[in-house]
Amino acid sequence: MDKRTRQRLVRGQIAIDARLDLHGYGVEEAHVRLRGFLTQARRQGLRTVLVITGKGGSSTLARHTLHGYEYHHAPERSGRLRQLLPQWLAEAGLAEHVAGWQPAHPRHGGGGAFYIRLRRQR
Repeated sequence: MDKRTRQRLVRGQIAIDARLDLHGYGVEEAHVRLRGFLTQARRQGLRTVLVITGKGGSSTLARHTLHGYEYHHAPERSGRLRQLLPQWLAEAGLAEHVAGWQPAHPRHGGGGAFYIRLRRQR
């Protein structure tokens, strides 16, 4: 992702083309839904999607941790889907669709959501 696009994502200034809410799904079903969603979104020519993972059950997450690439690895952040999402995006089946990802701005879910920038459809 280029610097300008990344900055606009951090500021919440890019329009979201589609959303996927994974609240309430188990790990396996969430993974399957994510694969299908990203494949379909790219096929439709969408560029920026929002994936909502939730923040997990920890009460320390009442405050918002604003942006950063490593924040989801903090020990107090125990949301399972949030921890797995970066790994899933790096897998062979999904990596070819993803140009980059970024934690969401507070207005779009903050620490419990991610922007995913999709590659252009060829």
